[in-house]
Amino acid sequence: MRRRPALLLAACLLVAACGDDGDEASEVRMNEIQVLGSHNSYHLRPEPAVRDGIAAFAGEQVAVEFDYEHLPLTEQLEDHGIRQFEIDVYADPDGGRFAERPAAALVGLPTDSGEPALDEPGFKVLHQVDVDFGTTCLTLVACLTEIEGWSSANPDHEPIMVMIETKQQSLAEATEGSLDLAALGIELTEVLTLDRALFDALEAEILSVFDRDAIIAPDDIRGDAATLEEAVLGGDAWPTLDDAAGKVLFSLVDLGPARDVYVGDAANLEGRLLFTSSEEGRPDAAFLRIDDPIEEADRIREAVRAGYLVRTRTDVPGVDAVTGDTTRRDAAFESGAHYLSTDYYVADETLGYTLVVELPGGGPARCNPVNATEACEEGLEATG
Repeated sequence: MRRRPALLLAACLLVAACGDDGDEASEVRMNEIQVLGSHNSYHLRPEPAVRDGIAAFAGEQVAVEFDYEHLPLTEQLEDHGIRQFEIDVYADPDGGRFAERPAAALVGLPTDSGEPALDEPGFKVLHQVDVDFGTTCLTLVACLTEIEGWSSANPDHEPIMVMIETKQQSLAEATEGSLDLAALGIELTEVLTLDRALFDALEAEILSVFDRDAIIAPDDIRGDAATLEEAVLGGDAWPTLDDAAGKVLFSLVDLGPARDVYVGDAANLEGRLLFTSSEEGRPDAAFLRIDDPIEEADRIREAVRAGYLVRTRTDVPGVDAVTGDTTRRDAAFESGAHYLSTDYYVADETLGYTLVVELPGGGPARCNPVNATEACEEGLEATG
């Protein structure tokens, strides 16, 4: 029998929601808890020469926004209770597209990455092509393999959300011209736009690491409802913590044309592996990415009560940690968003930042302050 998360076990003891043989399901659902996530979870800060180059060409504020880094994914999971990741990927079906870093020549660094993994076909993980490429895991498969390894060793964990953003813009496009190095004679890396075949390849890479039965996919949530949104608004679509223990779910960060390509003719994400970042009223709406917990606090609370899963941010690189302002962090806690994304689950001693984001009460999960049931609240009290 699969072990249950500690939060669920406590709830079982107090409300008799689980039988001794484990056959009865708990009433505590995965959308009734709140967990921490990390933003650009793979990111390493640029080395000093690259950082200085970014500041020289694009300004100090842009450089500051790149100036953060994360621990390896396993350490985030094990030591800091992170249960939501964000991974940026670039398509590289033939391999070698990102093995060279031409802009490095401008700051006197080698242009050859020296990374054999970048020569192989498959999706590559980095923040900003050509200039911000430091990462704890070079490929999507490597990142996911790390998560899967920890998950298999800890099969009772709360479900893990993996957000994937497909990067489909050149450096000049992504920075709106502020880092257009082509004018300096640098031949920038060509970035591919994802079509249906490349999105299929993305899903295939996920399934090369995770078994399908370890993934919570849109088909699993929609059931017999007419739309995915109708299912989540019905109140009981999301699985219990017992049923979701040890599993992962994936979401697509992309909006606009990229999302349209991914959804295609599957308006309810039929057969799709990833949830979309959606909006209320769309048939595919199950997961909402609402980044501002201050300005959109009411929207987040309403969405949580309605049944959507919601991710928000507790801080913005180059902003909150610089000033030590915890207003955004505290608003995120109170909003009821299920996934609280941060760059500062530990204080950044390198830059002398004091901002730390930890769940009140400690632990990898807490009862959601907006929609938790009595079963969850009583269970949490039992652990306190």
